Amino acid sequence: MLNMVNGSIQSELSRFYQVINDSPVSINSVSTAAFCKARKKFSHTAFKALNACLIDTFYKSSQVKKWKGFRLLAVDGSVTSIPDTPELLERFGKARRHSLKPAVRISQLYDVQNKLSIDVQIDAHSTGERDQAVKHLKFTEENDLILYDRGYPAVWLFILHQIKNVNYCARVTVDSSNILKTFLRCGKNEDTVFFPCLEKSLRRCKKDGLPTSPIKIRLIRVVLPSGQTEILMTSLLDKNLYPFKIFKDLYHQRWGIEEDYKLMKSRLVIENFSGVSEEAVLQDIHAKVLTKNIAAVAIIEADIIKNKKHKHRKHHYKINTTYTLSQLKDNIVRFLMRIAPPDLSRLLIAQIATAVNAYRPDRRFSREQKQVHWKSNKYGMAYKRVG
Repeated sequence: MLNMVNGSIQSELSRFYQVINDSPVSINSVSTAAFCKARKKFSHTAFKALNACLIDTFYKSSQVKKWKGFRLLAVDGSVTSIPDTPELLERFGKARRHSLKPAVRISQLYDVQNKLSIDVQIDAHSTGERDQAVKHLKFTEENDLILYDRGYPAVWLFILHQIKNVNYCARVTVDSSNILKTFLRCGKNEDTVFFPCLEKSLRRCKKDGLPTSPIKIRLIRVVLPSGQTEILMTSLLDKNLYPFKIFKDLYHQRWGIEEDYKLMKSRLVIENFSGVSEEAVLQDIHAKVLTKNIAAVAIIEADIIKNKKHKHRKHHYKINTTYTLSQLKDNIVRFLMRIAPPDLSRLLIAQIATAVNAYRPDRRFSREQKQVHWKSNKYGMAYKRVG
């Protein structure tokens, strides 16, 4: 399952035994039914535990990238279709009333600079994004900085961050509060205000036993190249340490989590499930998240080689993530089964370092509005799956 299962189970099983036996054809014969029977005895929590071990080990290394001393995290959700079975429909529900298939709501706590999924929550579609965000807070540390999109800001949630000493920067819907409307009209670039705990936030605070005193929040005005104005709310109150001008780039880094979902859906094809039970769905998603994180660590290692090789070039270069994942296919079996040659790790990292793309952060293109026909190919030319 960690080998990015995208084909039929039988072909993937044959490929697995070809790798471990170093044979051009599969010598062992294991049926699809035997695999499906065996996976029922296996819990998806094993993948979560392995991922936690990987994350813990990585953050003890010296290669961790940070933003002004913060571990820069983002929280966002995505809806993923799952197999159409009565069991899954009852457990997770539909995304919309007219939808044909059940769906899960996936939320992740994502390190945008190191490209690691620290925590992934998979719940029924009816589960709120903020409730999933609360679950993610268990995996945060003091003085982490979390980036949120417009659906998350709530006074009760920010009070919870304050208690845990976790910082935040969130985009807000301007018409959601009179305080925000006043700030938008005043023309200031920034202001520090007290937000009271009212209505829904007051009820949530009383329910969860949280304090209800007003909280101090800094408001930031960001004007986009298109002329559109965005308002950010942040707990970073010190104007000397965190001047107004840094917030536009800071919030832009949240886009990394959007790209990660695109990677999981288009490259890893997480909606291509190898089973129809609830456990099989959870196994498939968590297995691919773990493999993706292993690829992210490999890229960090390859970056050291890449930076030395391209330090005199005009443009900055990034490692090709899709190519990295394709190089892990089968090799991850060799590593985990301990049949890899002694120098495979070094050769693999060196090879990954050769696949780079020029990075031009200032390039902008107008988004073309296309009408998607219902028969159009779901996996376009620009987004190929791995393997």
